[in-house]
Amino acid sequence: MFDIKMNNANNCSGMVLSFTFIDEYMTDCLPVYPLIYIWSYRRLLDGQAVTIQEIGERFELTEGDVIKAWRHWEKEGLVAIASDKKSMEITFLPILSKAALPQKDGEAKESPAPQESRPQYTAQELACYRTDSRDVESLFSHAERALGKLLSYNDMSVIFGFYDWLRLPIDIIEYLFTYCEENEHRSLRYIEKCAIDWADNDITSIEQAQLYVQNFDRDYKKIMRHLGMSRYPTPSNKKYMNKWLREWGLSLEIVIAACDRCADRTEKPSFKYVDRILDDWHEKGVKELQDIAAADEEYHEAKKILRPLPSVGTRANVKPKQNRFVNFNQRDVDYSQYEKLERVYLDNIYNG
Repeated sequence: MFDIKMNNANNCSGMVLSFTFIDEYMTDCLPVYPLIYIWSYRRLLDGQAVTIQEIGERFELTEGDVIKAWRHWEKEGLVAIASDKKSMEITFLPILSKAALPQKDGEAKESPAPQESRPQYTAQELACYRTDSRDVESLFSHAERALGKLLSYNDMSVIFGFYDWLRLPIDIIEYLFTYCEENEHRSLRYIEKCAIDWADNDITSIEQAQLYVQNFDRDYKKIMRHLGMSRYPTPSNKKYMNKWLREWGLSLEIVIAACDRCADRTEKPSFKYVDRILDDWHEKGVKELQDIAAADEEYHEAKKILRPLPSVGTRANVKPKQNRFVNFNQRDVDYSQYEKLERVYLDNIYNG
């Protein structure tokens, strides 16, 4: 994908491995990163050209992994990088002790913040990347098989963003597509959300990705299913679930019991409702399923004390409510006189 031009701004003209490099830099990164640095520097001193593809073949890495290695050394201050879409110019800098590196306001040096939104790639750029890089061509082919369709320009722009914008290695992106295909998620919008999530969680190896999806399948997916949700959890959803499972140390069975109760009581279950249930159980020390019954009994007893039933008096003691319909003097009528008159009337009819 990239051509490399290397310059030497280091004062050393020979291949001398600095003690500072060994003591302060080699142990704080992946083992292959120092090998890439040393091998490339040796090629520079020998006057030989080198490419990202050549480094990848030498160390059996993807182009994305090689670029990550150089970005690591840029962050450490050992190289300066100027790059465009087709080339990188790498300048080797003097190896200084980390204690001697300038810091701003007591903070460690940070690499530039990544672009917040996915960049737009032209059709010509995508065609160039696909032609020049076997990894990108392999990625697009893998995506077509997983999605079961030919990629449009917009599809390729989104997928290439996983590699160029999110800086995910090619093998990780291919594993992501395989994982989504196996779980019958073929929406590219859904896959992009997963890719962003993986990038935010620094997924850089297949082992990390496998462990991450195992945790999701084992815990997150069960919780989502009990809430009637089949989608990928949002960052807000995961924040709730991490609080329940990790911060509070509640078992998965306790969380699922709260989800089931939420689903029984509401037409539209929500994480906020479940959080209120679990917050109450957490304060009451619920650790096992049998503790829930004791918590419920405590809740009902407290409810009776706080909201006692109103006393019911006899009907004779209840005064009629005064309103405009009854706010007048009632007539006093002796109905026994009417009964006597009715009997006299009936006797006259039957006795003539």
